[in-house]
Amino acid sequence: MIHLRIFLPIFFLLYFLLIFLMYPNPKKEKSRKLKRITVLNDLIWMLVIALVTFFSLFPDVYHEYIFPIEVLKSHVLSWTAIGIMSIAFFLVFLAKNEHRLYKNQTRNGWLLLDSGVYAKSRNPLYIGQIITLVGLFLCIPSIYSALLLLIGSMIVFIRVGLEEKVLESVFGDDYLEYENRVDRWL
Repeated sequence: MIHLRIFLPIFFLLYFLLIFLMYPNPKKEKSRKLKRITVLNDLIWMLVIALVTFFSLFPDVYHEYIFPIEVLKSHVLSWTAIGIMSIAFFLVFLAKNEHRLYKNQTRNGWLLLDSGVYAKSRNPLYIGQIITLVGLFLCIPSIYSALLLLIGSMIVFIRVGLEEKVLESVFGDDYLEYENRVDRWL
């Protein structure tokens, strides 16, 4: 599965360049809980980088300490995972571009978007994150990647709930109208 040892480092390099360098997040006023969950989210991504590094550069260490799930290793599944992760990358790219287009309409650094990919999902960035973690698990099926998927998904759901409260307090009646007008998932 040499294609994964090449694809994954390139994918995550581009993914993080896109998320953090090309489209940096504006400074937002965050509660203490939201700051903590953001730090945990960042920790998950650092652990993803560690997993990809061990998988790509140190396959012996990966096989000895990461506990791969051999039953799930197949070329069909790995190519499917590459497709899934590519879709997630495209979704995150569209969402970040939407942020860029409307960055002047923030209140305390927060945006309330309802166009583009935000017309279909309230949180396309987080959906992209979960899809990426699913793809990573399918590329590198292991106990470690399963835990990253599970914990990363829980962090996303907690973060969404906390951000919903912030949006309601920042946007007030505009947010309530937005909630009534748009019925979306996650």
